[in-house]
Amino acid sequence: MKPRLHILANPHGITDLTYRMEPFNIAVAKMIANMAPMDYEIVHYGHEQSQVDCETVAVVNSNEVSPRGEDDLFEHNPGVAKIFCRRVREELSRRYRSDDFILCFYGNDQQQAVEGITDAFVVEPSIGYRPECVFAPYRVFTSYAQMHYYYGQQNMLLNPSWNDAVIPNAFTPDEFEFRSTKDDYCLYLGRISADKGIHLAIQMTEYTGQRLIIAGPGDLSALNYQSVPKHVTMFGYANVDQRRELLSGARALIAPTYYVEPFGNMVVEALMSGTPVITTDWGGFIDTNVEGLTGFRCRNFADFVHAMENINQIRPQDCRDWAVENFNETVVHEKFDRYFQNIAARNFYHGTNL
Repeated sequence: MKPRLHILANPHGITDLTYRMEPFNIAVAKMIANMAPMDYEIVHYGHEQSQVDCETVAVVNSNEVSPRGEDDLFEHNPGVAKIFCRRVREELSRRYRSDDFILCFYGNDQQQAVEGITDAFVVEPSIGYRPECVFAPYRVFTSYAQMHYYYGQQNMLLNPSWNDAVIPNAFTPDEFEFRSTKDDYCLYLGRISADKGIHLAIQMTEYTGQRLIIAGPGDLSALNYQSVPKHVTMFGYANVDQRRELLSGARALIAPTYYVEPFGNMVVEALMSGTPVITTDWGGFIDTNVEGLTGFRCRNFADFVHAMENINQIRPQDCRDWAVENFNETVVHEKFDRYFQNIAARNFYHGTNL
Protein backbone atom coordinates (compact mmCIF):
# COMPACT_ATOMS: atom_id res chain seq x y z
CA MET A 1 0.00 0.00 0.00
CA LYS A 2 1.35 3.41 -0.97
CA PRO A 3 2.14 5.84 1.85
CA ARG A 4 -0.42 8.62 1.82
CA LEU A 5 0.08 12.34 2.39
CA HIS A 6 -2.86 14.54 3.31
CA ILE A 7 -1.58 18.05 2.54
CA LEU A 8 -3.31 20.99 4.23
CA ALA A 9 -2.53 24.18 2.29
CA ASN A 10 -2.64 27.76 3.50
CA PRO A 11 -6.37 28.48 4.03
CA HIS A 12 -5.93 32.07 2.85
CA GLY A 13 -4.57 31.48 -0.66
CA ILE A 14 -4.52 29.38 -3.80
CA THR A 15 -2.03 26.56 -4.34
CA ASP A 16 -0.54 27.53 -7.68
CA LEU A 17 3.07 28.14 -8.67
CA THR A 18 2.11 31.49 -10.22
CA TYR A 19 1.32 32.94 -6.76
CA ARG A 20 4.93 33.70 -5.89
CA MET A 21 4.20 35.95 -2.89
CA GLU A 22 2.56 33.05 -1.00
CA PRO A 23 5.52 30.94 0.16
CA PHE A 24 3.59 28.28 2.08
CA ASN A 25 1.50 27.23 -0.88
CA ILE A 26 4.53 27.36 -3.17
CA ALA A 27 6.04 24.81 -0.77
CA VAL A 28 2.81 22.79 -0.99
CA ALA A 29 2.89 22.79 -4.81
CA LYS A 30 6.52 21.67 -4.87
CA MET A 31 5.86 18.98 -2.27
CA ILE A 32 3.09 17.53 -4.42
CA ALA A 33 5.11 17.71 -7.64
CA ASN A 34 8.15 15.99 -6.11
CA MET A 35 6.63 13.42 -3.75
CA ALA A 36 4.14 11.93 -6.23
CA PRO A 37 6.93 10.41 -8.39
CA MET A 38 8.33 8.80 -5.23
CA ASP A 39 5.19 6.67 -5.11
CA TYR A 40 3.22 8.62 -2.52
CA GLU A 41 -0.54 8.90 -2.73
CA ILE A 42 -1.41 12.56 -2.19
CA VAL A 43 -4.62 14.38 -1.25
CA HIS A 44 -4.59 18.21 -1.27
CA TYR A 45 -7.02 20.27 0.83
CA GLY A 46 -7.33 23.93 -0.12
CA HIS A 47 -8.88 26.61 -2.32
CA GLU A 48 -11.19 25.56 -5.16
CA GLN A 49 -8.98 27.36 -7.72
CA SER A 50 -5.81 25.50 -6.75
CA GLN A 51 -3.79 24.01 -9.60
CA VAL A 52 -2.15 20.79 -8.44
CA ASP A 53 -1.62 17.38 -10.03
CA CYS A 54 -3.23 15.15 -7.40
CA GLU A 55 -6.58 14.49 -5.79
CA THR A 56 -7.90 17.85 -4.57
CA VAL A 57 -10.56 18.53 -1.97
CA ALA A 58 -11.96 22.08 -2.17
CA VAL A 59 -12.58 23.29 1.37
CA VAL A 60 -12.65 27.06 0.71
CA ASN A 61 -13.96 28.98 -2.28
CA SER A 62 -13.69 32.36 -3.98
CA ASN A 63 -16.65 33.79 -2.05
CA GLU A 64 -14.75 33.15 1.19
CA VAL A 65 -11.17 33.88 0.08
CA SER A 66 -10.35 36.33 -2.71
CA PRO A 67 -7.37 38.54 -3.65
CA ARG A 68 -7.11 41.94 -2.00
CA GLY A 69 -5.23 43.55 -4.88
CA GLU A 70 -3.62 43.23 -8.26
CA ASP A 71 -0.59 41.43 -6.83
CA ASP A 72 -2.76 38.43 -5.90
CA LEU A 73 -2.07 38.62 -2.17
CA PHE A 74 -4.81 37.31 0.11
CA GLU A 75 -6.25 38.66 3.33
CA HIS A 76 -5.61 36.69 6.51
CA ASN A 77 -9.11 36.06 7.82
CA PRO A 78 -9.53 34.13 11.10
CA GLY A 79 -13.06 33.17 10.05
CA VAL A 80 -11.72 31.46 6.94
CA ALA A 81 -9.31 29.39 9.06
CA LYS A 82 -12.23 28.12 11.14
CA ILE A 83 -14.22 27.21 8.03
CA PHE A 84 -11.14 25.49 6.59
CA CYS A 85 -10.54 23.43 9.73
CA ARG A 86 -14.16 22.36 10.07
CA ARG A 87 -14.38 21.18 6.46
CA VAL A 88 -10.95 19.53 6.48
CA ARG A 89 -11.86 17.64 9.64
CA GLU A 90 -15.04 16.36 8.00
CA GLU A 91 -13.14 15.26 4.90
CA LEU A 92 -10.29 13.68 6.87
CA SER A 93 -12.73 11.64 8.96
CA ARG A 94 -13.86 9.95 5.75
CA ARG A 95 -10.48 9.66 4.07
CA TYR A 96 -7.52 9.11 6.37
CA ARG A 97 -6.37 5.73 7.57
CA SER A 98 -4.05 4.68 10.35
CA ASP A 99 -0.42 5.74 9.85
CA ASP A 100 -1.21 8.25 7.09
CA PHE A 101 0.74 11.52 7.15
CA ILE A 102 -1.19 14.75 7.68
CA LEU A 103 0.97 17.72 6.70
CA CYS A 104 -0.07 21.05 8.21
CA PHE A 105 1.63 23.80 6.26
CA TYR A 106 0.12 26.72 8.19
CA GLY A 107 0.80 26.08 11.86
CA ASN A 108 -1.88 26.33 14.50
CA ASP A 109 -4.37 27.87 12.09
CA GLN A 110 -4.88 24.22 11.15
CA GLN A 111 -4.72 22.67 14.60
CA GLN A 112 -8.48 22.27 14.98
CA ALA A 113 -8.56 20.22 11.77
CA VAL A 114 -6.46 17.45 13.34
CA GLU A 115 -7.34 17.62 17.04
CA GLY A 116 -7.90 14.17 18.50
CA ILE A 117 -6.20 12.35 15.63
CA THR A 118 -3.67 10.03 17.28
CA ASP A 119 -3.45 7.14 14.81
CA ALA A 120 -1.94 9.22 11.98
CA PHE A 121 1.31 11.21 11.87
CA VAL A 122 0.64 14.96 12.18
CA VAL A 123 3.60 16.89 10.75
CA GLU A 124 4.40 20.58 10.35
CA PRO A 125 6.74 20.46 7.34
CA SER A 126 7.71 24.10 6.77
CA ILE A 127 8.16 25.88 10.08
CA GLY A 128 9.35 29.40 9.39
CA TYR A 129 6.85 31.10 11.66
CA ARG A 130 6.63 32.12 15.32
CA PRO A 131 7.17 29.38 17.95
CA GLU A 132 3.78 30.03 19.52
CA CYS A 133 2.16 28.95 16.24
CA VAL A 134 3.80 25.50 16.33
CA PHE A 135 1.68 22.60 17.63
CA ALA A 136 2.44 19.31 15.83
CA PRO A 137 4.34 16.36 17.41
CA TYR A 138 6.50 16.01 14.26
CA ARG A 139 8.22 19.23 13.18
CA VAL A 140 10.39 20.20 10.22
CA PHE A 141 12.07 23.60 10.43
CA THR A 142 13.35 25.60 7.47
CA SER A 143 16.65 26.46 9.20
CA TYR A 144 18.69 25.53 12.24
CA ALA A 145 18.25 29.06 13.54
CA GLN A 146 14.47 28.61 13.52
CA MET A 147 14.66 25.23 15.25
CA HIS A 148 16.92 26.56 18.00
CA TYR A 149 14.71 29.63 18.38
CA TYR A 150 11.77 27.30 18.98
CA TYR A 151 13.75 25.22 21.49
CA GLY A 152 14.71 28.35 23.41
CA GLN A 153 11.12 29.60 23.53
CA GLN A 154 9.84 26.20 24.64
CA ASN A 155 12.56 25.65 27.27
CA MET A 156 13.87 22.65 25.31
CA LEU A 157 17.55 23.54 25.09
CA LEU A 158 18.42 20.64 27.41
CA ASN A 159 15.80 18.32 25.94
CA PRO A 160 15.43 18.69 22.17
CA SER A 161 13.15 16.34 20.26
CA TRP A 162 14.43 13.42 18.18
CA ASN A 163 11.30 13.71 16.05
CA ASP A 164 12.36 17.08 14.63
CA ALA A 165 14.36 17.86 11.50
CA VAL A 166 15.74 20.77 9.50
CA ILE A 167 14.92 20.68 5.78
CA PRO A 168 15.27 23.88 3.76
CA ASN A 169 12.78 25.31 1.31
CA ALA A 170 12.91 23.82 -2.18
CA PHE A 171 13.77 25.62 -5.43
CA THR A 172 13.56 24.70 -9.09
CA PRO A 173 16.84 25.69 -10.83
CA ASP A 174 15.19 26.00 -14.25
CA GLU A 175 12.92 28.76 -12.93
CA PHE A 176 15.92 31.08 -12.69
CA GLU A 177 18.09 32.68 -15.36
CA PHE A 178 21.82 32.38 -14.72
CA ARG A 179 23.95 35.35 -15.79
CA SER A 180 27.65 35.71 -15.15
CA THR A 181 27.76 39.31 -16.45
CA LYS A 182 25.82 41.72 -14.28
CA ASP A 183 24.21 45.12 -14.75
CA ASP A 184 24.94 48.27 -12.76
CA TYR A 185 22.34 47.95 -9.98
CA CYS A 186 21.91 46.26 -6.62
CA LEU A 187 18.57 44.72 -5.70
CA TYR A 188 16.38 44.74 -2.63
CA LEU A 189 13.54 42.23 -3.04
CA GLY A 190 10.73 41.85 -0.53
CA ARG A 191 8.41 43.74 1.78
CA ILE A 192 9.21 47.42 2.15
CA SER A 193 9.38 47.63 5.92
CA ALA A 194 11.81 48.74 8.59
CA ASP A 195 12.32 45.23 10.01
CA LYS A 196 13.59 44.04 6.63
CA GLY A 197 16.46 46.54 6.84
CA ILE A 198 15.31 48.78 4.00
CA HIS A 199 16.92 51.86 5.62
CA LEU A 200 20.27 50.09 5.74
CA ALA A 201 20.01 48.95 2.12
CA ILE A 202 19.39 52.54 1.05
CA GLN A 203 22.16 53.99 3.23
CA MET A 204 24.88 51.51 2.26
CA THR A 205 24.22 51.80 -1.48
CA GLU A 206 24.19 55.58 -1.26
CA TYR A 207 27.48 55.56 0.68
CA THR A 208 29.16 53.26 -1.86
CA GLY A 209 27.72 55.00 -4.90
CA GLN A 210 25.55 52.12 -6.09
CA ARG A 211 22.21 52.22 -7.84
CA LEU A 212 19.50 50.38 -5.90
CA ILE A 213 16.28 48.86 -7.25
CA ILE A 214 13.63 48.17 -4.62
CA ALA A 215 11.06 45.58 -5.72
CA GLY A 216 8.20 44.58 -3.47
CA PRO A 217 4.85 45.64 -2.03
CA GLY A 218 4.70 48.96 -0.17
CA ASP A 219 6.33 52.35 -0.54
CA LEU A 220 8.91 54.47 1.26
CA SER A 221 6.46 57.11 2.48
CA ALA A 222 5.30 54.69 5.18
CA LEU A 223 8.90 54.72 6.47
CA ASN A 224 9.01 58.53 6.74
CA TYR A 225 10.81 59.17 3.45
CA GLN A 226 9.59 62.49 2.03
CA SER A 227 10.84 61.50 -1.42
CA VAL A 228 12.61 58.61 -3.11
CA PRO A 229 16.42 58.98 -2.84
CA LYS A 230 18.09 59.84 -6.15
CA HIS A 231 20.00 56.57 -6.38
CA VAL A 232 16.88 54.46 -5.74
CA THR A 233 14.37 53.12 -8.26
CA MET A 234 11.02 51.93 -6.90
CA PHE A 235 9.96 48.99 -9.03
CA GLY A 236 6.84 47.88 -7.16
CA TYR A 237 5.52 44.32 -7.14
CA ALA A 238 7.51 42.05 -9.49
CA ASN A 239 5.73 39.18 -11.22
CA VAL A 240 7.45 35.87 -11.98
CA ASP A 241 9.15 37.02 -15.19
CA GLN A 242 10.17 40.41 -13.79
CA ARG A 243 11.51 38.81 -10.64
CA ARG A 244 13.66 36.40 -12.67
CA GLU A 245 15.08 39.24 -14.77
CA LEU A 246 15.82 41.48 -11.79
CA LEU A 247 17.56 38.69 -9.89
CA SER A 248 19.77 37.63 -12.78
CA GLY A 249 20.95 41.13 -13.66
CA ALA A 250 21.80 42.48 -10.19
CA ARG A 251 25.39 42.97 -9.02
CA ALA A 252 24.21 41.87 -5.58
CA LEU A 253 21.05 41.12 -3.66
CA ILE A 254 20.97 43.04 -0.39
CA ALA A 255 19.07 41.35 2.46
CA PRO A 256 19.91 43.23 5.69
CA THR A 257 17.01 41.85 7.74
CA TYR A 258 17.06 43.16 11.30
CA TYR A 259 15.24 40.23 12.89
CA VAL A 260 16.27 36.56 12.94
CA GLU A 261 15.11 35.59 9.45
CA PRO A 262 13.62 32.04 9.46
CA PHE A 263 14.99 31.31 6.01
CA GLY A 264 14.84 34.06 3.37
CA ASN A 265 13.83 32.63 0.00
CA MET A 266 15.12 35.65 -1.91
CA VAL A 267 18.72 34.75 -1.00
CA VAL A 268 18.56 31.30 -2.61
CA GLU A 269 16.67 32.75 -5.59
CA ALA A 270 19.53 35.22 -6.12
CA LEU A 271 22.17 32.51 -5.81
CA MET A 272 20.30 30.34 -8.32
CA SER A 273 20.63 33.33 -10.67
CA GLY A 274 24.38 33.59 -10.07
CA THR A 275 23.92 36.76 -8.03
CA PRO A 276 25.96 37.15 -4.82
CA VAL A 277 24.21 38.23 -1.64
CA ILE A 278 24.93 40.65 1.19
CA THR A 279 23.06 39.78 4.38
CA THR A 280 23.08 40.23 8.11
CA ASP A 281 24.88 37.57 10.14
CA TRP A 282 22.05 35.69 11.83
CA GLY A 283 19.01 33.55 11.23
CA GLY A 284 18.55 31.44 8.13
CA PHE A 285 21.30 33.36 6.37
CA ILE A 286 23.84 31.24 8.23
CA ASP A 287 22.47 28.23 6.31
CA THR A 288 22.16 29.91 2.92
CA ASN A 289 24.97 32.48 2.58
CA VAL A 290 28.52 31.10 2.81
CA GLU A 291 30.89 33.89 3.81
CA GLY A 292 33.35 34.59 1.01
CA LEU A 293 31.84 31.99 -1.35
CA THR A 294 28.30 33.17 -2.08
CA GLY A 295 28.55 36.65 -0.58
CA PHE A 296 29.14 38.34 2.76
CA ARG A 297 27.42 38.34 6.16
CA CYS A 298 27.67 41.62 8.03
CA ARG A 299 27.43 42.86 11.62
CA ASN A 300 28.06 46.60 11.27
CA PHE A 301 27.96 49.34 8.67
CA ALA A 302 31.67 48.96 7.90
CA ASP A 303 31.02 45.28 7.09
CA PHE A 304 28.30 46.25 4.63
CA VAL A 305 30.54 48.80 2.95
CA HIS A 306 33.37 46.25 2.72
CA ALA A 307 30.95 43.69 1.25
CA MET A 308 29.74 46.10 -1.41
CA GLU A 309 33.26 47.16 -2.34
CA ASN A 310 34.41 43.52 -2.65
CA ILE A 311 31.33 41.91 -4.17
CA ASN A 312 33.13 41.34 -7.48
CA GLN A 313 35.34 38.79 -5.73
CA ILE A 314 32.34 36.43 -5.53
CA ARG A 315 32.05 34.21 -8.61
CA PRO A 316 28.51 33.89 -10.04
CA GLN A 317 29.11 30.24 -10.94
CA ASP A 318 30.01 29.44 -7.32
CA CYS A 319 26.74 31.00 -6.21
CA ARG A 320 24.74 28.93 -8.67
CA ASP A 321 26.60 25.69 -7.87
CA TRP A 322 26.13 26.07 -4.11
CA ALA A 323 22.41 26.79 -4.46
CA VAL A 324 21.74 23.93 -6.87
CA GLU A 325 23.69 21.45 -4.76
CA ASN A 326 21.88 22.30 -1.52
CA PHE A 327 18.44 23.68 -2.33
CA ASN A 328 17.20 22.14 -5.56
CA GLU A 329 13.80 20.54 -5.17
CA THR A 330 15.03 17.00 -5.82
CA VAL A 331 17.57 17.11 -3.00
CA VAL A 332 15.11 18.73 -0.59
CA HIS A 333 12.32 16.25 -1.21
CA GLU A 334 14.64 13.27 -0.95
CA LYS A 335 15.28 14.54 2.58
CA PHE A 336 11.53 14.64 3.19
CA ASP A 337 11.22 11.09 1.86
CA ARG A 338 13.84 9.86 4.34
CA TYR A 339 12.14 11.78 7.14
CA PHE A 340 8.73 10.27 6.35
CA GLN A 341 10.26 6.80 6.16
CA ASN A 342 11.80 7.28 9.61
CA ILE A 343 8.45 8.37 10.97
CA ALA A 344 6.63 5.40 9.46
CA ALA A 345 9.26 2.98 10.84
CA ARG A 346 9.22 4.84 14.13
CA ASN A 347 12.96 4.95 13.62
CA PHE A 348 13.79 7.57 16.24
CA TYR A 349 15.87 7.43 19.36
CA HIS A 350 13.71 7.13 22.50
CA GLY A 351 16.20 6.99 25.35
CA THR A 352 18.51 4.49 27.01
CA ASN A 353 15.98 1.75 27.77
CA LEU A 354 16.32 -0.07 24.43
